[in-house]
Amino acid sequence: MLNALEKVQSFFAEPFLQLGNSAISLGAISQVLLILLVVLLVAFGLKRFISLQILGRLGLRQGTRESVAVITSYAIAALLCIVLLQAAGINLASLAVIAGSLGVGVGFGLQEITKDFISGLALLLERKLKVGDFVETDEVSGYIDEISLRSTVIRTITQKHIVVPNSDLISNRITNWTYANQKGWVIVPISVTHESDPILVIEILLDSAYMEETVSLEQPPEVYLFNIGENSLDFKLVVWINRIDLKYVTESSLHFIILQNLKQHGLRLASPRLDVWQRNPSVVIASTPKDYSQDADLQRSVGSDLDNFAKPVAIRDLLKQIPFFQQCTDLELRKLVEIGHRKRLETSEVLYREGEPGDAFYIILCGSVGYTLPATQQTTIVKAGQFVGEFSLMLGVPRTVTIKAVEETTLFKISPQGFKKLLQDQPHLYNLIVAEMGRHEEELSQQGRQLRALGLINSEEYNRNPIDWVRQHLERLFGL
Repeated sequence: MLNALEKVQSFFAEPFLQLGNSAISLGAISQVLLILLVVLLVAFGLKRFISLQILGRLGLRQGTRESVAVITSYAIAALLCIVLLQAAGINLASLAVIAGSLGVGVGFGLQEITKDFISGLALLLERKLKVGDFVETDEVSGYIDEISLRSTVIRTITQKHIVVPNSDLISNRITNWTYANQKGWVIVPISVTHESDPILVIEILLDSAYMEETVSLEQPPEVYLFNIGENSLDFKLVVWINRIDLKYVTESSLHFIILQNLKQHGLRLASPRLDVWQRNPSVVIASTPKDYSQDADLQRSVGSDLDNFAKPVAIRDLLKQIPFFQQCTDLELRKLVEIGHRKRLETSEVLYREGEPGDAFYIILCGSVGYTLPATQQTTIVKAGQFVGEFSLMLGVPRTVTIKAVEETTLFKISPQGFKKLLQDQPHLYNLIVAEMGRHEEELSQQGRQLRALGLINSEEYNRNPIDWVRQHLERLFGL
């Protein structure tokens, strides 16, 4: 038994290759392979420990954790490998000789792998691409699940995992949708026929954007007529969303909503046109349907489901019924339509409550709303052609009353940015709003009490003439 063990030991210890002053044996090679295996296992476990246990508790982003963990684990693994090789008594000089001898021949075959390794180091150090980022290339789009030295794993929206060599990510153009944050713009192109009313199309697209729940109102939606094509008017709806990686969901939902709204207004999407010239028009003019009885099916009018939808009144037409917008041209109304959207209320539905932030201005297009002041318990009715919400928005204080719909009501909601633009473009409306505020003395007094409680106004100056104070405050606030 001992003789057998001695023979095996001598077999592994006997040099079979001599490189200069260094002798290579099977035992040395086995030790090197075993050490490399141990180092790889340690590196893998160390990477997970650093990423999850150490960096995870610091609240760092996933991409940052992965980059730091990979670089740190590889560096420690390399140092550990050197220490273990020396502790095992392996002459590192002999390994250097082997590496030098094989490097020239094998190097040509490992050029791509070497390129991928260098690219992987560049990705980890530069951190232009990080784990968790949503990226898009010419062929694939998805989330980065893992970045290693040789390759990167991308998980698509269909849960497929695609392994991409790091050199491809370095040398090709990559779109990183979440480079700075997860928010971003989504562009939805829509083409309609030349006969379509452009202002109505803008209104439909904006209404569709406000109807989609994934659209963020942090940035107001915008619509552009970017091209007048041979067969179509080409529009682009641009919306802001909080999760750009879910842009496909938003695009799909917007397409459904836009198609429905276009049908309700009797508008059609554009399609290629073909002009047909008749060589003998007199023959067709003189004929009757009886002459072509075999083609009776072709002569029937094609049914359409457009008649099943009630056509809503356009915002532009409702605005024209309001006295201070009656003299506006279509171009001026287009600018107005672009800064707001339609809002519908059922009977007794609350528009906003007391104490909520003043984040919008409302023009009543049809119907009426009402509110009751606590001090007098009298109900004030605001009808079509008037506006509500201007106090809080213009003075920068919370809502002072709760407003409900008295009947089915349609309002035009304007954001603070749009309201500022409206006052700057139409100064006469600014004077009308200030005059209208003067008619609501009780609410104006309540606003004054709130402002004094917040320490935002001088009581003597406000009590002398509240309307003049409001006018001066608006001029400073909006630069009018």
